[in-house]
Amino acid sequence: MAKESDFPFDLDLSTLDTGSITNILNDIEQHLPLMESEGDISQLLQVKKFFEKELKESRRLH
Repeated sequence: MAKESDFPFDLDLSTLDTGSITNILNDIEQHLPLMESEGDISQLLQVKKFFEKELKESRRLH
């Protein structure tokens, strides 16, 4: 049985610290107004949600 993922592809974020993830989230926020279709916005919001969840992980490097 395949492992079900919350994201469309597997990512290893173990090497990212909170600052790196925060930078990614800031970049996403800046790109949201540039999205032209609802599908693009929806997909970017899904990515944002994924990184926000990762940021809340207690095992994150500081």
